[in-house]
Amino acid sequence: MHREGDTVVLIHVPENYDFTMASPGVVEQLLKELEQRVDILEKKYKEKLQNKRIPGKFRTGGGKPGEVIVNIAREEQAAFIVTGTRGLGKFRRTIMGSVSDYIVHHSPVPVLVCRRKNDDK
Repeated sequence: MHREGDTVVLIHVPENYDFTMASPGVVEQLLKELEQRVDILEKKYKEKLQNKRIPGKFRTGGGKPGEVIVNIAREEQAAFIVTGTRGLGKFRRTIMGSVSDYIVHHSPVPVLVCRRKNDDK
């Protein structure tokens, strides 16, 4: 799978929140907290890449996660996408949609969907 010169691009898409009923102060505070969480995540995963001597970078974006991931994969000229799944049941997946399902159906490159060991649904 690995070829000389490959780079890992880690993508994080924060959840979207409906701020329509929130005051500007609350919105500002929530956005600040979100930014702090993303910064912590970025630092954590950049450190993991460095410790393993894996060339890579961290990207984040706003919007629908599946769309953002596919768009970043195109921008980065990715050769492959690896994504996880939360293992939603059929009903929840039908109502909420599935990020991994979207990626599989819209990706311009091969996709590997990984389940956690305890996702036996």
